[in-house]
Amino acid sequence: MADKKTKETELTAYQAVELFERAVKDNPQDAQAHLNLGSGYYAAGNPDNAFNEFQQAAALAPSLDHAHYYLGVLYARRGDKGKAREELEKVLNGNGHMLLKNQAKIQIELLGK
Repeated sequence: MADKKTKETELTAYQAVELFERAVKDNPQDAQAHLNLGSGYYAAGNPDNAFNEFQQAAALAPSLDHAHYYLGVLYARRGDKGKAREELEKVLNGNGHMLLKNQAKIQIELLGK
């Protein structure tokens, strides 16, 4: 018998949003579910919904550095450099991965003084 290779298909951002919306509906107190949904919205080009989900994720799990990183990025896009810096500094002071901390440093540098 020959092995049949199956090709895994990637989800579109919109399909991912649908799955993550269900996960949040099923587990509204799950910070990771909100982070995933925020990431899906972000990838789908819906920054307002992404922002709300990242805020919810950070409220449920204040040590979730990825939520603070994306909040910093989105605050910067909104022109609120003070809030952006505040969120990105939470990443620098957190226990997250060094790569994320380096990205936060870059984002802070981009904010300027």
